[in-house]
Amino acid sequence: MNDGNGDRFTIHRGPAPNPTPRPMIDAIFHAHSGLRYMVLLAAVVALVVQALGVFGRKPYDRASRTSMAVFSGLLDVQVLLGIVMVVLGCFYGALMGHLMMMVLAAGAQHACSVYARKQADPRRAHTVGLVGVVLALLLIVGGIGAIGRTPVSSSGRPTCTASR
Repeated sequence: MNDGNGDRFTIHRGPAPNPTPRPMIDAIFHAHSGLRYMVLLAAVVALVVQALGVFGRKPYDRASRTSMAVFSGLLDVQVLLGIVMVVLGCFYGALMGHLMMMVLAAGAQHACSVYARKQADPRRAHTVGLVGVVLALLLIVGGIGAIGRTPVSSSGRPTCTASR
């Protein structure tokens, strides 16, 4: 088309082009994808520490609190990266279930971690912590299943419209 001054321009019809550069989405996706292994490892460590506390009648000590804090912290970073991806335009229908399950997992983990720290009885504290880790893991597995994957499988590339 011509604007009358000899300059050519085009009229864009349809949705506006995505302003988020593909390398940024790819980097966040790969960080989100790689961090899942650290989240799962931290969950297993917290699970073992809490189970040993319950069944071995150990005190709710620094190792117990640290294992819960590391798991909670890594889970928070994972959720944050996922939210950043959605804000940058990486969204598709099945992602809503994934997002809700992961936010619920982080919330459950935090609630149980805080409640466990407030318990006077060490065995009860470990039991609450163990329930929190198991509940968070169940929600995580459900959230991963919501997007048609398993905790250890990946397509290796972002599955969002912003990266295409």
